Amino acid sequence: MSVKVIIAGKHFSELIEKYLPEYKEEVLITEKPEKIGDEILSEAEIFCGPLTPALLQRMPNLRFVQLYSAGANGYGFLPERITLANAYGAYGDSIAEHMLTVTLMAMKRMPEYLDMQKEEGWDLLHDIQRFEGSKVLSVGMGAIGTAFARRAYALGAQCCGVRRSVHDKPDFIEKLVTSEQMDEVLPEMDVVALSLPGTAEVKGMFDEKRLRLMKKSAILVNVGRGNSVVTEDLIRVMNEGHLKAACLDVMDPEPLPKGHPLWKTPRVYITPHMCGGYRAGVNYERVMETALNNVRLVLSGKPPVHTVDRTLGY
Repeated sequence: MSVKVIIAGKHFSELIEKYLPEYKEEVLITEKPEKIGDEILSEAEIFCGPLTPALLQRMPNLRFVQLYSAGANGYGFLPERITLANAYGAYGDSIAEHMLTVTLMAMKRMPEYLDMQKEEGWDLLHDIQRFEGSKVLSVGMGAIGTAFARRAYALGAQCCGVRRSVHDKPDFIEKLVTSEQMDEVLPEMDVVALSLPGTAEVKGMFDEKRLRLMKKSAILVNVGRGNSVVTEDLIRVMNEGHLKAACLDVMDPEPLPKGHPLWKTPRVYITPHMCGGYRAGVNYERVMETALNNVRLVLSGKPPVHTVDRTLGY
């Protein structure tokens, strides 16, 4: 039987037995798909994992690409005949927990207390905030932003959301606005959480003007794409004492090079784009379940779910 599916990665054998037992003879698992011979690549119709333009040229019969990521930017080279799907929804709960963690950490000034512990200090810090009763703006109401807002509401926050158009407002969202209306509510918010996709329209969305619209005591959280915040503007604003904290799991540039001024900007808390990572095992099963269920649908002649709209980029 010829190979129809190529899966980039490792440790998939048990999952293939679980999700694709009847198709396992048609699946090839590899850590290095570029090392596969042209004869096999030319037969493949489905590819799972990050695809390169060079690999695409060797796969003339490819018709479906399944990503392990929620983000789908960078695939403009795919012809329209190839369906692209992402791992939408697989990361939402895990990333939302991270967002809640760093928000509470900043509200309670935990980084400063941990620094104080190293010096064996015993001072009481002021300006400790309560999460209950706070106003939270979730900018981007996809799976991640919705999951975060749901948790924030459960802890007593008043939640607003920003999406491309006002529709399907969840019960836990007090007010839903478009990005054009965002500046009207931004000055009221205690927490502004970004989970935006990597599209051209959100690049530089949070520049100095918009950052200064936020309360001086507000907390910025970014887990979407680093370039939605203008790094130089954020550094300037934070150095001047505006904003209580900026919690960044994504940034621009990324990876952040050693010696970059953002590393030592006061009240900026950085994690290395890890809150949605599946390689550490946090979301591995959910991502693979999403991917392999889509492969099953395509192999059985059914349309996949979570397909990417090429005009939107997600």
